[in-house]
Amino acid sequence: MQQIKRHHYVPKAYLKAFCDDKGKLLVYRKDSPSEPLKVAPDNTQFRRYYYSQPTSDGGQDNNSLEALFSTIETDWPTTVTTLSQRGDVNSKIENIFEFIALQRARVPASRDMVEAMEAQCIKDTITTMFANGQLPPPPPGLEDLPNLIEVAIDPHQSIYGMQTILQGMAVVIDKLGFVVVHNTTERPFLTSDNPVLWFDPTLSFDEQKPYNINPEGAILFFFPVSPSVCLLGSPDYLERYSRYGFEHYEAPNEEWIEMMNAQICRFAYEAVIASQTGQEGLIKEFADISPVHEASTLKTLRGTATIHQHVFGKRKAKPKWNSK
Repeated sequence: MQQIKRHHYVPKAYLKAFCDDKGKLLVYRKDSPSEPLKVAPDNTQFRRYYYSQPTSDGGQDNNSLEALFSTIETDWPTTVTTLSQRGDVNSKIENIFEFIALQRARVPASRDMVEAMEAQCIKDTITTMFANGQLPPPPPGLEDLPNLIEVAIDPHQSIYGMQTILQGMAVVIDKLGFVVVHNTTERPFLTSDNPVLWFDPTLSFDEQKPYNINPEGAILFFFPVSPSVCLLGSPDYLERYSRYGFEHYEAPNEEWIEMMNAQICRFAYEAVIASQTGQEGLIKEFADISPVHEASTLKTLRGTATIHQHVFGKRKAKPKWNSK
């Protein structure tokens, strides 16, 4: 069997809707936003062997997860066409949300979060053991050694974590109704390597945190389908959505498009993706901002507890895992 080496965390089936008439995308890397790459979908948004798994015989399975993902991706281009033509996609609702949920779970923004949480748990354990005298005292001058230690996590652990993320997605989606919004302005929707986003719209832009919501409160869910179409979710739409399924609406104005593109730019993890030039200023504004992990330690009656959350901040290089 031919071994799949390029594992796309943003599928080509999704990226093709954002190509220009020559089949190319503009990829603005956050580490170098002034030098966009003009590439075909096959040549971007992948990592080698990103979903590979060890096998019981000591080998490596490079294909199973990629093949599974492909079954969910297959019908997406047809869905995009139907949405763009304001057609009826209510028979495809299950597949649409499978696609969106997987796109939230499979990306580096999510997998790195899982690994960061695992690393923090190990650091917390070391700190507790030092505090309880279960480890030798650190050398003079290194009293803060537990916080200085870098912990690398086996990336396969974040593959296992995808299931938990998918389950969390189901809880969010069940609270929302959805509409299809058509962008008829001169400003196209952007997308990114982390295109599934939601936040609390009752907070100001600067107060919002990625994926941090009151489950019983306001939620705004956004997913760009193409430069001219997006899916928008909110509890406010739930009653009509339950009765009629997806309904089609027009974006209110270009200012609204720019506001949502600003969200796309700061939810982007490593790269913003565009169908054409013209929004470089907005992309650069959020080049140093991504959804990243933050851990806060609280004292409890039994010791301490760590709270994990997403915040907007600068990405840090994670310690490299060495399996040898």
